[in-house]
Amino acid sequence: MAFLTPDSTRTEHGLVIKQKLIPDGSHLKPNRPLLHGSVEYITIHNTPDINEAPGTNDAEQYARATLNGNMKNVAVHYYIDETDCWQMLRENEAGWHAADGNTGPGNGTSLAIEIIMDGSGSKADKSAEDRGALLAAILLNRHGLGIDKLTTHQRWYPAKYCPAYILPHWQAFVNKVSAYLAQIKAPKKTIDQIAREVIAGAWGVWPEREKRLTAAGYDYKKVQARVDELMAAVNVLLGDADGNGKIEPADARLALRAALGLQTLTEAQKKAADADKNGRIEPADARLILRKALGMEG
Repeated sequence: MAFLTPDSTRTEHGLVIKQKLIPDGSHLKPNRPLLHGSVEYITIHNTPDINEAPGTNDAEQYARATLNGNMKNVAVHYYIDETDCWQMLRENEAGWHAADGNTGPGNGTSLAIEIIMDGSGSKADKSAEDRGALLAAILLNRHGLGIDKLTTHQRWYPAKYCPAYILPHWQAFVNKVSAYLAQIKAPKKTIDQIAREVIAGAWGVWPEREKRLTAAGYDYKKVQARVDELMAAVNVLLGDADGNGKIEPADARLALRAALGLQTLTEAQKKAADADKNGRIEPADARLILRKALGMEG
């Protein structure tokens, strides 16, 4: 089977989720709704990291194995690794993941997240776990569940030590999910408020700024559009990079450091330091500012 192409892709709180549902009527899933008509728990599993084929990743490979029947009687809602996330079941239907039978509470009342790890503690492992925590928080929030409804595979089937790589530090994982849940539930500021924070430098610089805003649930393009609107109305003294009302050699030094990537400027400082108005901070701007400071330019 060729690499999967998702039927749809969405982004939730910075997490990109690809959807490729197991077809209705397929023998690869239970084809029945959750027992009580709603999600009651989020169940965390670990599945081993594998040697993926060139051009793909673990999550896609597990999702593809599900659809081609290689996972046999396993049907989970989500696979997630350090780079990818695939949804296989709708959130209102039961899966096969808890080993507690067709009518057991694990299969019948919970959504399954398979976090793909190898337990090495590597950067990739930590990233997969962190992304799994974010996904768990998203699902808890969507279904109106508290952190007490986050649980393990072992709860439903005590003989199974799962999630094997997370159980040794389960409480730390719960704390991470709880922190993400609090972040998701936090009242959102207006686009205007966030744009003004961006201008003040509170969200850092691009591309990290885009990542942070997206993770916090804000539309980066809308925020940046408002930043551009606000900055267009800001009057700055061209060349006054430090904003003290005067053009001095210190401004040239600040502009040069920014041009060399050694200094982070606020949006207002960037506008002032762009002495030649070409939209970039370059050594040429520093030279022009210095000439102004020394009275060599008008």
